[in-house]
Amino acid sequence: MKTSKSPMAIMIATIFICGCQPDITQIDNVRYNKADSRYRNIYPANYQGKGPHNRYDRMNFLKPEEVKAVEKSLLGFAYSGINKTEGFRYNDMLFRDVDIEAKNINRVTWLGHASFLIQLGNNDALVTDPVFEEFDGFGWLGSKLDDSLKRLGAAPIKSAQLPFVSGVVISHNHYDHLSSSTLSGFSEGTRLYLPLDNADDANFNIGSITEMDWFTQTRHNDTTIHFLPANHTSNRSFSDYDESLWGSWLFDDGTTRIYFAGDTGYSPIFQDIAQYIGDIDVCLMPIVAYPGPARKMHLSPEDAIRAAQDLGCRVFIPWGYGTWSLGYEHVNEPLRRLAKVVEDVKPDFIVKPLKVGEHVDFLELLKIAFNE
Repeated sequence: MKTSKSPMAIMIATIFICGCQPDITQIDNVRYNKADSRYRNIYPANYQGKGPHNRYDRMNFLKPEEVKAVEKSLLGFAYSGINKTEGFRYNDMLFRDVDIEAKNINRVTWLGHASFLIQLGNNDALVTDPVFEEFDGFGWLGSKLDDSLKRLGAAPIKSAQLPFVSGVVISHNHYDHLSSSTLSGFSEGTRLYLPLDNADDANFNIGSITEMDWFTQTRHNDTTIHFLPANHTSNRSFSDYDESLWGSWLFDDGTTRIYFAGDTGYSPIFQDIAQYIGDIDVCLMPIVAYPGPARKMHLSPEDAIRAAQDLGCRVFIPWGYGTWSLGYEHVNEPLRRLAKVVEDVKPDFIVKPLKVGEHVDFLELLKIAFNE
């Protein structure tokens, strides 16, 4: 389904809800109302079934000493026949000179998995999908039963160390993206931005909440925030599949556009986003949890590069690797596979992997991208 920038193409209704959670605003787009109490992707994913789907699926990216067979357990999550962390060292992923201060601007800092601190040129500071502890709620129980649901190392920061952050965005309600315990540590007055029907899962009462539909936008201080589609799903238990929306976010401070993809599979949706938004400066793209049937809802490294090409990205920053072993792949594979794809495809944008806690000055990277 193609979208348009015309104001007549999108009808937005804003509803103020009174209830146990304060100041909840919904920004709705009537084009995407859910049917039968369930949300659905705009397009089916390009990849269905277990694969293999391309030649990269047939390549071996592991060293011999990293391959250790394990037996399947009753509660095993994403079992692939091998120990997915054999030979992985979390400390090797840590950036040794973490520099997180309120005065920093034009920076993106990776905080692990899907969590980024985005400090824009207008002094607005936002965080994406912060999960700085083990999973909470039902997810906590799972992590007690299955080691693959436990963190592989500590986050480089806690919410309380980010008092200057004024906004948090969540892409969807899966436990590795939405943590009420992490959210509760932010400063009083922090604004929370969610996809539609996610407020009940957030358990957030320290600031206002805005729930948004696909292809809608709002203002956060001096920044325009767009909520955009993704090819994914949602649930917090076995009985609430797709009852809440999922998606991606774009932040525009008037000078730079930064896109955070959330979890997503590949589909024509990225072409739709590009038609609606235009070219994007910095793309924060997932590259994990793609083998087997998960490919329809997650990007492989080559899918992520293709999506970034669709979006007209100038800087590509991957994420997802090394915080949990949630996918079927070994945790050392995604970055090696990405390097191979970049070598083969030679994309016309900068690809910049980060260590946990590492930051980049995105204006400096954009100068390189524009050969300035």
